[in-house]
Amino acid sequence: MIKMQTKIEKVSEYIFQSHQRGDTFSNLENDMKPQDFVEAYEIQKSLRQKLPRGPLGGYKIALSSKIQQDYHNITQPVYGGLFRKEIFNSPKGIMLKNYHRMSVEFELAFQLSDRIVDSTIHRNPENIFLDISNVMPAIELVDDRGANYEGLDPLSLACDNAWSGGLVLGEPIDDWMEKDFLDIQSICEWNQEPKLMANVLDAKPFENLCWLINELHSCQSELKPGMIIITGSVFKVRQAKIGDKINHILSDHGKVSIEVF
Repeated sequence: MIKMQTKIEKVSEYIFQSHQRGDTFSNLENDMKPQDFVEAYEIQKSLRQKLPRGPLGGYKIALSSKIQQDYHNITQPVYGGLFRKEIFNSPKGIMLKNYHRMSVEFELAFQLSDRIVDSTIHRNPENIFLDISNVMPAIELVDDRGANYEGLDPLSLACDNAWSGGLVLGEPIDDWMEKDFLDIQSICEWNQEPKLMANVLDAKPFENLCWLINELHSCQSELKPGMIIITGSVFKVRQAKIGDKINHILSDHGKVSIEVF
């Protein structure tokens, strides 16, 4: 146990110093690489405590699709923490200079209800609705630190807090429990380009939310009412540049907007 704790401290400090220097992301190698996701998330937790970004406000999921997981030879997504002070309301101006390399993703955001503290319940698509107080359109801000996606190691991604860079939220969907999400389209507007459209359920948000809550409860991670969870992008991640005006619209049920400076 002492040896494991020493490694967790060593690796988290290594990643922290890499952040401080503004280094490009690289996979962890040799004795720095975690043995498994259990060790990787202990390193992530230690890193979050070192970063001067304040308390947790929620969680995010990366590598959420089966295609991504098969490509990286894993059987589950990767999660990271969202910092409370980096969760913004729409519309939001984003300063690109504050990021090493920023990309955006288009997601559903879930705000957790009071029931989330009950760790005795196994979450599934039939009962997960009781853990949700609000559903909102969201744009995730991803800071991949200039990573080379070819050959990305999921364990290294997990250690580095899944590249969490922040989140912008739209207004909650009115009477969300009465909506049929099969009828809700996720619409991406990027400057004057042709719109992208997909069903909001294509990213399996409710299934991914179940997985994440069960996973976090199994390792006694912090889960509190009011926290925000995002569960994977319905469109491919895309790098942003200065001057971009980006909207994520959920049919007639809400909108979130950012402008990049």
